[in-house]
Amino acid sequence: MTVICLGAHILDILGRPVTDIPPGQGRRVLDEIKITAAGTAGGTAVDLAKLGARVASIGAVGDDAAGRMLRLLLEDHGVDTAGLAEKRGAATPSTILPIRPDGSRPALHAPGAMNRLTADDVDLDSVAHADALHIGGPDVLGDFAADALPRIAEHAGAHGTVVTMDLLSVGRADLLTDLADLWPQVHHFLPNDDQLRAITGSDDLTEAAEKLLALGVGTVVVTRGAQGALLVSGEGTHEVPALTVDVVDTTGCGDAFCAGYLVGLLSGEPLVDAARLGIAAASQVAQGLGSDAGIVDLASTEALRASVGRGGL
Repeated sequence: MTVICLGAHILDILGRPVTDIPPGQGRRVLDEIKITAAGTAGGTAVDLAKLGARVASIGAVGDDAAGRMLRLLLEDHGVDTAGLAEKRGAATPSTILPIRPDGSRPALHAPGAMNRLTADDVDLDSVAHADALHIGGPDVLGDFAADALPRIAEHAGAHGTVVTMDLLSVGRADLLTDLADLWPQVHHFLPNDDQLRAITGSDDLTEAAEKLLALGVGTVVVTRGAQGALLVSGEGTHEVPALTVDVVDTTGCGDAFCAGYLVGLLSGEPLVDAARLGIAAASQVAQGLGSDAGIVDLASTEALRASVGRGGL
C-alpha cells in the first residue's frame, strides 16, 4: 500500500522525566533525551513505514540544520522525503517536549515554515496514484488549507485515493466554516475528543461526530485516550476499548492510531478492526519516548490487537 502524508512535519526534542523547570540557571539530570521526526503528517509517516506501507511526505520545512535532521530521521525509516518543500530563510517546525513522569507533557512549539506550503509544492499525479492521502494538521497550514486542500483532496477522491485527516492543534470552532469545502472530500476524520468538542461546540461526542457527517465527512473516529475510540459512520456508532499499558509518553499516540487505522482500512478490514489496529499501534507508542517509539512491525502490532475487544461494524 502507498500512502502520502501531507501537512505538519515537525522535529521533536523530548526529555524525561521532567517534574519541574529549575529556576534561574538551575539544572536537572534526565534519564533520556531524544530527537524524532514528528507532527500529524511526519509522525504518521514514520509509523506507517514501520507497519509496512510505502510512504511519501509532503510538507514545508526550513533550509536549516533542523530540516536536514528531520529529513534524515524520516529517510532512516524509509519515508520518501522528495516532497518536502524547503523554504529559503525559514526555520523548520520544531517542538520541545518536557515529558512528565505520568507521560503527559506541555509543548513548546516554534511553527517556522509550517504554513508556507503551496499548491505548487504538491504533485497531483502522485496523489492520484496513491492508495491513501493522509492530511495531517490542516488547522496549522494557513491559507493553503482552505484555498488548495479541497481541490487536492477532491482530485485524490476522484482517482480512488482514500482521504483521511487529523488535526494538530487543540481545535477551534471556526474550522467548521474555514474548511467548509474540504469536509465533503474527507472519507475518514480522526480527531481526539478534545479537538472534536472544540471545533463543534458539542460535549456529546456522538452528537459532535454527527455534525461532521452532516458536513460531508464519511466516517469520524474519535480517540479518547484511556477510554479507547468512538467510531461514528452512516452505519452506526461503535465503541472500541483501549488497552491497559504502562504509559511513558503520550506524544505521537494520535499519529500512531491514524497509521494503524489506515493500514487496517487499506487491507480491507472492517472499520472496527481497523480502529483496533490503531489502538494497538498507539498503545505501543505510549510505552516509549517519542512518536517513533514502540512500533516494530505489523506482525507484532497485530498480535497486540488480538487483546483489544472485537465486534461491531
